[in-house]
Amino acid sequence: MQLNYLKLYACLTLSGLTIWFVDQAWTMYQLKLVSDATTNAFKQVSLSKKVQAPSYKPSYKPPAKPKPFEIIKYHDKVCKFFTDEYRKEPTESNRLKMREYCPILPN
Repeated sequence: MQLNYLKLYACLTLSGLTIWFVDQAWTMYQLKLVSDATTNAFKQVSLSKKVQAPSYKPSYKPPAKPKPFEIIKYHDKVCKFFTDEYRKEPTESNRLKMREYCPILPN
């Protein structure tokens, strides 16, 4: 059996070049993916704050201000409480708190 060294050389060279070409193509594909991701990130950063997609939206909402009738209702409850406390124990501190929360309105 005689070997044809020229054919063997050509076959090994072509297979080596094919493997090298596939490796280079895979590397270029990975670099393109990284490049696209980086470009998108830089575009997002360069946009104004209003146009950017929100990365974090705070969930804090300031408490709503009570309505006037709710304030009056609350003060009535507190007044009733301190009036009852003063009737149970007529001490000076209970009287002062009752006067603080239940002001005497002029007629």
